[in-house]
Amino acid sequence: MVKRKAKRVPVNPTPVIKPEQIYQKGFGTEMPPQKRLVEIYFDQKSIISQAEPFFNFYEKTNWCSPKGTPYRNWKLLAGEWIYNFEQEKKLRKRLWENALLTS
Repeated sequence: MVKRKAKRVPVNPTPVIKPEQIYQKGFGTEMPPQKRLVEIYFDQKSIISQAEPFFNFYEKTNWCSPKGTPYRNWKLLAGEWIYNFEQEKKLRKRLWENALLTS
């Protein structure tokens, strides 16, 4: 008598979501930047929450200045964005503390 082998049914593996492949060098001069590189940059600056608003804002403007001139370095823009965010955060903190002192 011949033994029958169990028929193997292929199991559908769960699709593995791969992170976006990085094809730019990340120096800041390749425009427009990859979203993943922007997220990494903001994460290094410990302000990851601002990566999405920054990218969306400049994506809407097509990475061009108000005059229509294309930007050449997104890291300079990101540095200004972070500086302005920090200044605004300090201002809000001072206003809140002053409001507490006067009440």
